[in-house]
Amino acid sequence: MNQFNTRKAALAAASAIAISMAVVGAAQAQNATTTLRGAVFDGQTVEAGATVVATEVSTGYATRSRVGADGRYVLSGLRPGTYRVQVTSADGQTAEETVTLSLGQVGTLNLDVASTATTGAATDGATELGEIVVTGRRVFEVRTPEVATNVTQQQINNLPQISRNFLNFAALAPGLRVTEDDTERTISAGGQTAQAINVFIDGQNRKSLINDGGVAGQDDSRGTPFPQGAVQEFRVISQNFKAEYEQAGSAIITAVTRSGTNEFHGDAFVFYQDPDWVAQDQISERRGAEKAPVRRLQYGASLGGPIIQDRLHFFGAYERKDEDRVAQSFLNRTEYNDFFAADLGTVSTPYEQDVFFGKLSWQIDDRQRLEFSTEYKTEEDIRGASGQNAPSRAARNNGETQAFNLRHQFQGQHFLNEFSVDYLKSSYEQSVINGSDYGREYVIFRDNVPDNVNVPGSAGFQYSYNNRDSTVFTAGGRADAQFLQQESTTIRNDLTIPDLAWMGTHTIKIGAKYSMQNYFVQKDFGRNPTFVYDIEGRPEINGSRTIPVAVNLGVAVPPADVDNNVVGLYIQDDWQITDKLEINLGLRWDYEDNAVNNDYRTPDSIRDMLAAIQNLPGYDFPSYFNPADYVSDGDRKAFKGAFQPRFGFSYDVFGDEQTVVFGGAGRYYDRVGFNFAFDERFKPFQFNKSIYFSNAGGPRGGQDTIAWDPRYLTPAGLDPLLAASPGAGEVFLVKNDFEPPRTDQFNIGVRQKFGRWQTALTLAAGHTEGESAWNIANALTATGGRFDGPTPGSVGFSQFRNLIFFQNTDKERDYKAVYFTADKPYNAEDRWGFNVAYTYMDATQNGSRDNGYGAFDFDYNTPSQSPEYRSSTDERHRIVASGTLGLPADFLLSGIVTLGSGLPYNINDCPNAPAGGPNVCWNAGNPDKRAFLPGLNFAYRQVDLRLTKGFDVFGGQRVEFIADAINIFNFTNYKSFDTGFNSARYGAGTEAYLPTRSFQMGLRYSF
Repeated sequence: MNQFNTRKAALAAASAIAISMAVVGAAQAQNATTTLRGAVFDGQTVEAGATVVATEVSTGYATRSRVGADGRYVLSGLRPGTYRVQVTSADGQTAEETVTLSLGQVGTLNLDVASTATTGAATDGATELGEIVVTGRRVFEVRTPEVATNVTQQQINNLPQISRNFLNFAALAPGLRVTEDDTERTISAGGQTAQAINVFIDGQNRKSLINDGGVAGQDDSRGTPFPQGAVQEFRVISQNFKAEYEQAGSAIITAVTRSGTNEFHGDAFVFYQDPDWVAQDQISERRGAEKAPVRRLQYGASLGGPIIQDRLHFFGAYERKDEDRVAQSFLNRTEYNDFFAADLGTVSTPYEQDVFFGKLSWQIDDRQRLEFSTEYKTEEDIRGASGQNAPSRAARNNGETQAFNLRHQFQGQHFLNEFSVDYLKSSYEQSVINGSDYGREYVIFRDNVPDNVNVPGSAGFQYSYNNRDSTVFTAGGRADAQFLQQESTTIRNDLTIPDLAWMGTHTIKIGAKYSMQNYFVQKDFGRNPTFVYDIEGRPEINGSRTIPVAVNLGVAVPPADVDNNVVGLYIQDDWQITDKLEINLGLRWDYEDNAVNNDYRTPDSIRDMLAAIQNLPGYDFPSYFNPADYVSDGDRKAFKGAFQPRFGFSYDVFGDEQTVVFGGAGRYYDRVGFNFAFDERFKPFQFNKSIYFSNAGGPRGGQDTIAWDPRYLTPAGLDPLLAASPGAGEVFLVKNDFEPPRTDQFNIGVRQKFGRWQTALTLAAGHTEGESAWNIANALTATGGRFDGPTPGSVGFSQFRNLIFFQNTDKERDYKAVYFTADKPYNAEDRWGFNVAYTYMDATQNGSRDNGYGAFDFDYNTPSQSPEYRSSTDERHRIVASGTLGLPADFLLSGIVTLGSGLPYNINDCPNAPAGGPNVCWNAGNPDKRAFLPGLNFAYRQVDLRLTKGFDVFGGQRVEFIADAINIFNFTNYKSFDTGFNSARYGAGTEAYLPTRSFQMGLRYSF
């Protein structure tokens, strides 16, 4: 049944692609182009029958369009850039303008063959700009329902940053937050987690299909997912994106890459950061630790130019990043410093990344363009040797990305067709460095039965292995390794039919995609034995710090190698009813045939165990869990209901593109990373074997123990013991009728232009349903007793642990926000630009507090029983302002100011905790605010500056010296806090965000 449905869905997509290709040729990928439209006049009369030609100034590529009977024209599929637009009337009259178009915009340019000037005021970013409304640095498209922000190459090149990751500048858009620590960078939007965004590069979908992070290759990485020097510009759509966009519930980021031109151009750069240029964080300084220095070196180059003038061009870029951090191993329980003296201190944790990008662009003729690009990225990171982990615990993290993208564009007489084939392989590997050294975990045990004169046998210390107070330190080789790889080949076709006349003018876009995906996941958890020691050496236990109380080892589990076929279809109608009113109507449908183990058969042992529990006298599973809804015969039906209507409008109040009211609503289906469904395949067979030791053997600490012998520290001595231990796995169950998470978005707003300033005020809202989490199935009742119900072991299935987890999708989120933006684009005439984005948000949710795909909820039976509380991404107020100012003597000063009210934190021992749950007020704590300016207090404060001095040298070459100052005032921005309401340090920061004050020097050469 499932195969039959898959074939039908794939056939539907292939048919849609074939129909559009039969009409045209093929074309460029979606999300990588721009559109120019307008009307042609001869004085006060519309000019029909004219021809409009837009020629890209840098390459000579020409695009043609007809002028309809109503005088209107549409030029679709244009690359972002500067164009010379020429119209020739039927009787030979001409008019010409030069305009600059930004990514994703729909620009308006009216031309008058009776005059050499075009109606309307010029805007920034073009050589001459008639009535173009979305050009320049950060572009606000006037007649669109999208809440979008364009980030230009001028901003990417000149705004301050340390890491050369272009996605850092997504924070310039309202509603988005970029968070950095020393191991990764995440982007969240719309009150949701990082998993809800999606990134497109030249139309290629870069969604992370397996693990967290939202972007392939970004999770758990210090590097960049793509070379910044190869990015021409990008666009952030915070809300109400059109039907051509897929697999995102919060925001879309779409980038276009640089191309070669008719002139050779290139650059080379080097940036360096010395350890002495980075300030110590306040937390480690307060602890009395030495500063953990960071040394960073980044360098690279790019080159582009013509192979055949006006026809064939090339571009290539390479970037390298070397980073050496010094990790600190330290104890919170300093009374044991002497025992661990050999393991404490600092150790180097280097990071290396190489990224290559190449591109060929071929203008076959005036109607066809072909582009081919390729990317290769590799990175290696040493980490895990910090905090309460010895240097011997370090792991090696390797990432690799391979991609190519072939795009072909055909401009017909009455249509545009865009066709692409792309390939993406992204892998992440974590391996053990010191695998020959067994692990050692040193813990403190609690008294299992506190002294009570009324309780016999409670006097003194009562040992139980499962009652631990804390882990003091770990040393030796790590236990876990894993390898994750997503691979996809995607065929996509988009057909645009502009200028259809019926009650106005319609631009119809129809698209289809078919993606063949493979997920490979291998997890070797616990494969290096780890011995557990009593650091206190209590006589009630083993009386020694050197005799272990237990050893743990995981068994090998075969990897998952899963194929998934993905189909997407959409239609979009941009309907210009009048010169003032435009309606945008779209419908999208997505389908995956094996997103959540649709081909997986539940093992007989799990079936029999569930039946045995259900047949227990006096017990039935809680009402929210029916085993029949989760037991699969390998034919789970794939979800076919992902229909996503999208609506938008814009109304130009006075018809002059100065005041525009806009709004929209839409449904957006996201997806669940395979890492979630993988647990159903993996966890039941991930047996963790534990063997317990004592001096003499026998019952001890609630376990049967074996008398300790030092030979158990060797494989020859330990392997026979482990082979005789049965071990136990965990049962995880995925819903048979699973539906992916969906978000309904709503917005209404107004845009107002004041001279060269573009401003916008938007009211936005969203409601999300269907996020997945693991809840406990074998609870005693439907409202409680989560850990008290019958266990698999109680019905004879000792190969499974006590808890049974099932997929619950009842979690909900609500989001309300106000966005205000003001933008004055930078231009060469007045040499200054400024923009600001303010966000007010109120983001709430229920259910699990975990933010990743592997979310658990141990506190409530179901999400409906949990209280509604603030989401962890709910920063009520956030301001991001950036600007660039040209100074005398060819100096350029730029900066970014980021201010926020901070993210919330949990309050433990909370006097106002909701009844029926733990004594916690979830995300109810607010960070203390501190002064930024007199009367302006914020919990998050950061000011970044860059000063550039340029020198023009012979032959059009240029050299620039660059100095970056990040967090120049060294504000401490806390990300975790003392959450105990009764603690003397309640609300005090315990961990800080990066960066601290950091300086960087750079040199850039260009020609």
